[in-house]
Amino acid sequence: MRSRKSRKQSILRVLPVILLAAAISVFSCGTKNPALTSAKIYLDLTPPDYDQATAQLLLAAERDSLNGEVHYLLGKIYAEKQWYEAMLPELQKAEKLKLKPEWRQDIQQIKAQAWIEVLNSGIEMGRRQRQAEQLRPELLTDFSKYPQYKDSLKSLSEGLEGAEKLTWDPYQMYSQAKPALEELERMLGDEAIRRYLLAIAIDSTRYEAFLNLAAEHVYRDELETALGYYQKAYQIKPDDSNVMNDYASTLLNAKKFEQALGLYETILENDPTNLNALVNVAMIYARKGEAEQALDTYSKIIAIDPEYQDAYFNRGLLLLSEAQEKIVVLKAYKDSAADNPKSNQISSRYQSAREDYNRVFVKTESDLTKTTEIDPKDRDAFFHLGLLYVSRAQVLDKGEEQNQDLSGAEEAFKKCLELDAEDTESAKYLGFVLVSESKWQEASLVLEQLVGSTPTDREAWGYLAIAYARLGEKDKAEEAFKKSAR
Repeated sequence: MRSRKSRKQSILRVLPVILLAAAISVFSCGTKNPALTSAKIYLDLTPPDYDQATAQLLLAAERDSLNGEVHYLLGKIYAEKQWYEAMLPELQKAEKLKLKPEWRQDIQQIKAQAWIEVLNSGIEMGRRQRQAEQLRPELLTDFSKYPQYKDSLKSLSEGLEGAEKLTWDPYQMYSQAKPALEELERMLGDEAIRRYLLAIAIDSTRYEAFLNLAAEHVYRDELETALGYYQKAYQIKPDDSNVMNDYASTLLNAKKFEQALGLYETILENDPTNLNALVNVAMIYARKGEAEQALDTYSKIIAIDPEYQDAYFNRGLLLLSEAQEKIVVLKAYKDSAADNPKSNQISSRYQSAREDYNRVFVKTESDLTKTTEIDPKDRDAFFHLGLLYVSRAQVLDKGEEQNQDLSGAEEAFKKCLELDAEDTESAKYLGFVLVSESKWQEASLVLEQLVGSTPTDREAWGYLAIAYARLGEKDKAEEAFKKSAR
């Protein structure tokens, strides 16, 4: 009996020692970083107490800045609160330290979600900026609309740092509201850029943030900066049509024609019927003075879309320029033929030059006429059609063909004035044509109205003087001649 009792007592004495040892083991483990343990407890609550957990984790970071779990948890909390500027450096620190594989996977997921949210918020700021921009001209035109737009302006400024400075209540006129409107637009644009840059900092391997950032700088007319970001987007996503088109368009606007041409050619290799690319390629060739390539490209556009108005017009302009060059040659041969009527060689060259010119004339007339058929209100097409007729009429001998050209020019310039009564250039050409047709009375009426609006136009006074003289109005003719000589 004694021996059994002794054994029981021995067991009872040993047990507290074991429990004490376990307690010491837990405590000694926690003392490595008790703030981290406390933070985890706060995070395990339902709902988690992020503020207390953050405070403990900051203490834990002070105690052990090389603890990857501390930075991982801090980054995770900041992500939950959408404090992405604070999140990123914490997660970056964590990734450089010892972490469990599942934590590393979680960090990638956190950053991927943050990237999406930051990018979309940048797009939203850009959208708001465009809305603010649209409101300004409307209010400039009619400030009585301000009360109905006031809530929209408050909504557009919502969430912006410093938005409290933008007060929208007291304005009575546009000049008072203008500084706040301009500041709102600037702030929204700056915020969009800041968020795109943050998205790039979170993940620089995706192209969308670079693309949107470039577009924002294009909007600001900061083309060189924009091109740098487009180049980044293109390096990441060289096969994306939106990236290539936007990049090429900005290169074109920056007058970097060779680079733009190379990019458009790449686009056309993948999509030979891309009208936007073809139009810009034609424009580049035209600006480089490579007229034949430009003409061929416009012909490709028309083959794809037979009703593409601008392709006809632009091809017509190129042909008109060619026609004007050829008419100079034609006039020179005509004068030589007149001076040497017995020279068969000169006569043959003149005839050849005339056929060459007429070939280009017919093509030009066809393109410009087609343009006016597609859009009967295209004043520029009518004007250049008038120029085409005038230029040939000046070289032709008097006769039925010349009269037809002058009649065509008269009709074209009158159409210009129907579309825009203030078109002084068309009025002057019409006056010249009417004088050439000996329509003295009609010419004087057109030219009188013209010099009334542009009294310093010496050419107009000269044509008017001729009309007055032919009408027998000597005094008026002399006065007009004097003004033409000033």
